[in-house]
Amino acid sequence: MRPVHSCAKKKYKHASPGVALVEMAAVLPLLVLIMITIIDLGLVLREHQIIQNAAREGARFSALPLNQVGSINPSASIAAIQQRVTNYLAEENVTAPANSITVNQQFPISIAGYTVYGSEVTITYERALLVAGFFPPGKVTLTGRSVFRNLY
Repeated sequence: MRPVHSCAKKKYKHASPGVALVEMAAVLPLLVLIMITIIDLGLVLREHQIIQNAAREGARFSALPLNQVGSINPSASIAAIQQRVTNYLAEENVTAPANSITVNQQFPISIAGYTVYGSEVTITYERALLVAGFFPPGKVTLTGRSVFRNLY
C-alpha cells in the first residue's frame, strides 16, 4: 500500500462562492432564447407539414367528379373545397381564412406529350414567431401546394 501524501488530502476551495451564480445568470437568458427558438422552429415545421397535407386533401377532394366547378354554381363548389381544407386545418388547430386558399381546376399537366387538367390547391399562411422581438420579421409565411389529376 502506498502512503498518502499530505498534499493529496488538500481540498481546493473557490475564491468566490458566488461566481457560479453570476455565470449562470449571464448564460441562462441565452440558453432560454436558444431553447425557445428550437421549439418555435419545431412548431413552424409541424405547421408547414399540416398545411402541405391540407393542400393535398383539398386537391384530392377537388379532383373528384362531384366537385367539378361547372357553370351552374361554381362559387359553391369552390367554397366546398375551401371548407374541406379549412376543416382539415381546424382539426390540427391551425386557422387559415378561406381567402388564403386558392383552387384552380384547370391546371395543365403534361403527360407523354398530352395535356390533361388537374386541380391545384394552394394555401398561404402567416405565422407569428414566439421570439418575434429577437428576429426582425417577426412572422414567417408558409405555403402549401398540391396538384391532383382531375378524374373527370
